[in-house]
Amino acid sequence: MSMHVFLKNYAYKPSRHLGALTAVLITYFASAMLHGLNFQLGAVLLSIGMYAFIESGVREKLASRLSACIKARPCRPDCTHRHKGNRTWVRFINLLFTCLAMFHLAYLGLMFGSSGEDEQGLAEKGFSMWHTLRKWQELHFASHIVAGITFLISKVL
Repeated sequence: MSMHVFLKNYAYKPSRHLGALTAVLITYFASAMLHGLNFQLGAVLLSIGMYAFIESGVREKLASRLSACIKARPCRPDCTHRHKGNRTWVRFINLLFTCLAMFHLAYLGLMFGSSGEDEQGLAEKGFSMWHTLRKWQELHFASHIVAGITFLISKVL
């Protein structure tokens, strides 16, 4: 059984009744625990979970307001949206979300790169909490700020 299927069946689905956000956080926390409870990996996994939750919420609200196929998962062929995925502006919005996800993943992926030989050994077992926070600080917490702005946009919608 893959890790994804295990987490979905034994972490996400059983905790879904607690709410979507709680279920996502429990699932990513469980994933972090299964990966060795390393702060760097845990922080990245929880960030991915939060980003996915926020993006899904924004997409859901936009899809409803604009009656367009821009949800996180592709619509079924018989969906009731007026504007299907073949419309240029719908594709553009989906492309923007793809770019946003690439930005977040590139930012989070920087946590796993080492900048010198002395960091090479540390990179293999994971960096400390302070190293991770210092890296994010050097990047001005850009991805987290963008996620916060995206969350505020979802609240306005």
